[in-house]
Amino acid sequence: MNYWKRALSINIKIILTLILVAAIFFLSPFGRPIYKTFMLVSETAPNFPIKPLNLLTKDPRVEQIEFKLGNRDVNAALYRPAGEGKHPAIIFTLGILFSRDNPNVVKFAQALARTGYVVLVPDLPDFLTGFVWTDSIDTLIASVEYLDGQEFVNKDKIGFTGFCVGGSAAIIASENEKIAKKVNFIATISPYFDLSDLTRAALTRTDISGSEKINWRPAKLTIETVNLGFLNYINNEEEKKFLKTNLDINTNIQLDIDRYNDLSLESQIIYNFLSNTEFNKFDHYKSKLPQELQNLMVELSPSTKINNLEAKLFILNDKKDTFVPKNEGRNLVSKLPKNQVYFKEVDSFEHVNPATDLPRWAAIRQLGSLGTFLYTFIKETS
Repeated sequence: MNYWKRALSINIKIILTLILVAAIFFLSPFGRPIYKTFMLVSETAPNFPIKPLNLLTKDPRVEQIEFKLGNRDVNAALYRPAGEGKHPAIIFTLGILFSRDNPNVVKFAQALARTGYVVLVPDLPDFLTGFVWTDSIDTLIASVEYLDGQEFVNKDKIGFTGFCVGGSAAIIASENEKIAKKVNFIATISPYFDLSDLTRAALTRTDISGSEKINWRPAKLTIETVNLGFLNYINNEEEKKFLKTNLDINTNIQLDIDRYNDLSLESQIIYNFLSNTEFNKFDHYKSKLPQELQNLMVELSPSTKINNLEAKLFILNDKKDTFVPKNEGRNLVSKLPKNQVYFKEVDSFEHVNPATDLPRWAAIRQLGSLGTFLYTFIKETS
């Protein structure tokens, strides 16, 4: 009897010691990011066997807020950690066609708030309609200024998390002199670097790596987004609708000569540009576009003012991305000092969705890459 009592007492002491050691480790500067990474990955990765985040943390405070941008109001969702004090803050910039009410967006924002971040998710109306415009850049600049004025925000730790065009928009906004020194970090998945290069790759199905041309098969959404961005410049709504319908079905469409001649000059020019699939003719048709539209492509490219960027970049790049060519992320990295960027590539991430159906070993490697990326991000920003 005494033997079993002694054995039970020893086992309890060992368990308590292990719990104490684990607690000390996870509260240490080294262990805390590991703990937060595990919690975040377990909560957001599909089919993860355990999801302890909701059990071990308090519900975040969620508010629907408005803040000013010139003469108009910006609507946004604000997620705050349950605890008091100042916290690092993230502006969540979504990709095309994602709203702040999307269940995956809400889940990820709540998970970030539970791990200690203030999260702001502003409405970006042009993104919701399927294209990129300067309005979103202005909204992101105003979002930084809003957070910079809040007493619950650590002003030295304000940054962005963005997917695809949302990440590129965050970089463009952060290059603006109004907020360049206020943005500490940007974490992004598969951003584009140069809008002209992305458009060329989408229309001609050809990407460039150094001097080598590489076949690239863009996703349908990429084609539709590129088409819509340029077609929105057409004033005639009937012509805009007609061209959008036909170009989305078949980019290599050849209009009947009589129907082509009936189009306005601006519609003909934009049609010529969007229907061209020959790589060597891209610059020719681009040069025929209205100068205002050519200027807009420059303005909406992170490459234009990349030297103004002061924030640390964390980039997760998908080697098999069909929305943005992998070389866009690589080109972005090549223009920045090594100490300003953390870059990691994965074999396949289904663009922004870790639910890609991969073989077990590939899925484990992908999850490991995601964990390493998040650990590095959390360690440097929390």
